[in-house]
Amino acid sequence: MMKQCFFMASALMINVFSSSVAAHAGHSHDTDEAKLEVSHAQVRAFLPGSKSSVGYLTISNHGGGVAKLTKATIEGLGRVEIHEHKHVNGMMKMQQVKAVTIKGHESLSFEPGGYHLMVFDPQEPLKVGQERKLTLYFSDGNRLFTNAQVVSLEAQAAHSKPSKKQHAHH
Repeated sequence: MMKQCFFMASALMINVFSSSVAAHAGHSHDTDEAKLEVSHAQVRAFLPGSKSSVGYLTISNHGGGVAKLTKATIEGLGRVEIHEHKHVNGMMKMQQVKAVTIKGHESLSFEPGGYHLMVFDPQEPLKVGQERKLTLYFSDGNRLFTNAQVVSLEAQAAHSKPSKKQHAHH
């Protein structure tokens, strides 16, 4: 009986070890992976009569690899686009971009005068103080989930300063 228990326990341990090894097959632990974090995510409540609003956030890449943001969604909004402001021939111009790259060990701030999220088509009014689920989609298939705080124009202006600097190095 004791031998039988020992045999079964050994077989179980081998099975667990084999499953663990199989689970790690093809899985990389190198430092070239992007390790992403989102902070200060906010979306401004729509102004009366406005058909669009804006969202800001900071994405930090603590890993060594490059991350490419290709899409964003916010719960309760029909459409979210990634935009940037650029100086063209002495004029400030806003345009939609297909993707934004966050290099390893850098942060990218979405803020006035630079990259930002343009939001459209609210399914219900955004109310100051609410939190809405923000999903960021990356070119490698990964998604990052967080909450965006709904803020007023006044609160957003008080906490945001236009900046020409787009990338911050760690």
